[in-house]
Amino acid sequence: QLARALAWHARGHRFDSGNLHQNSIPPMVGFFIMSSYCVYIIYSKLLNKFYTGSTSAIEKRLIEHNAGISTFTSKANDWELCYIEKYETRELAMKREKEIKSKKSRKYIEYLISSVG
Repeated sequence: QLARALAWHARGHRFDSGNLHQNSIPPMVGFFIMSSYCVYIIYSKLLNKFYTGSTSAIEKRLIEHNAGISTFTSKANDWELCYIEKYETRELAMKREKEIKSKKSRKYIEYLISSVG
């Protein structure tokens, strides 16, 4: 992204708000770029189970789940990401993870996933 910005500037474009806020990037992308932590829900079809966690590196964490590194998820290797929420801080992400887990409800997790569309 930095390289794209520098190339943009090198072509004579300025970094004013008019250039930065053109509708070439969806509005929510900026939110996801700035967020550092996320709460995620993954699903294993093999086990027919969900797992909720939080991380700052979702791609790496999903690979770890499928490699059997996590105790709970080591029983399967078909985990798929099906829900994600982004947060600015680790503390907020962990608080939300705890809130989801405290409900102990598959229906609530299915509701969250279906609410994303």
